[in-house]
Amino acid sequence: MSPIKWGLQSSPQNVSYGELLGLWRRADALGYDSAWLFDHFVPIFSDPSGPCFEGWTMLTALAAQTQRLHVGCLVTAMGYRNPGVLAKMGATLDVISGGRLELGIGAGWFEAEARAYGITFPDAKARLQQLDEGIQVIQKLWTQTLSDFQGMHFNLQQARCEPKPVQRPHPRIWIGGQGEKVTLRIVAQRADGWDMDMVPVEEYKRKLEALAGHCGAVGRNPNSVQKMIHFPGIIGYHEHHIQQRAESMARSWNTDLEGLRQRVLVGTPEQAAAQLRPFRALGVEHFVLSVSPPYDLSMIELFVEEVAALVVA
Repeated sequence: MSPIKWGLQSSPQNVSYGELLGLWRRADALGYDSAWLFDHFVPIFSDPSGPCFEGWTMLTALAAQTQRLHVGCLVTAMGYRNPGVLAKMGATLDVISGGRLELGIGAGWFEAEARAYGITFPDAKARLQQLDEGIQVIQKLWTQTLSDFQGMHFNLQQARCEPKPVQRPHPRIWIGGQGEKVTLRIVAQRADGWDMDMVPVEEYKRKLEALAGHCGAVGRNPNSVQKMIHFPGIIGYHEHHIQQRAESMARSWNTDLEGLRQRVLVGTPEQAAAQLRPFRALGVEHFVLSVSPPYDLSMIELFVEEVAALVVA
């Protein structure tokens, strides 16, 4: 089993550029393997009138001012940009960062946002077709001198992408999503890795079985698909304070504590590690902690320094 990697996701909403930069530099110094933004134009799950930076522009700025972190968006909506343009953006960022881009990509879900910006938002079937075609377009541009492609949604005619990305054969492509019939089929056919949010372990097992079935259909070893999960966290030393914060979050999510603990990393470092070990046993190689401002720097340190050590102990 591959070594575990540890990531941090910090959405570029309701935060200043300086705060984001300080957080990513701290994550870089602490030894995190990856750092991620999201791809939205307005805040999600909060006041939509608040500030929100464009993800790829901010990603490039942060990549240029960090040293080690692999960087990406969880996840880019394929329909928000022509995939040929996205391939050029990704190649440029990979060169700027010295080969540290991770391309997180998905079909997109936020219809109201797309409509507000005049972006076409077709039905789920068409968006998944866009995802499938778009990944092929990006892979061609990243690996071929001249690229042609004729699809239902996207076309290339003798297109070039120079300079190529630094990483060979190309930066890792992660598909984000959990649809068992179509999304996981596209993962099996096209992706280097698969990302989704934390769910109950039994539900995750079922999705792994679906992925294995799709991999078998195309002659791929399912172990060759890297697995990543992401989740918010409430991690600390004092169980009373953890309990209070968990109860508050459960109320805001309109769930109970049991439901919360199936989707959020909750507890002391020892308890958090115990929560992650079943996923590690199922082959998850990359764990990503999602944080919101004001940032709990003590939790960010505990996750990569103590929880990480305990998971592999």
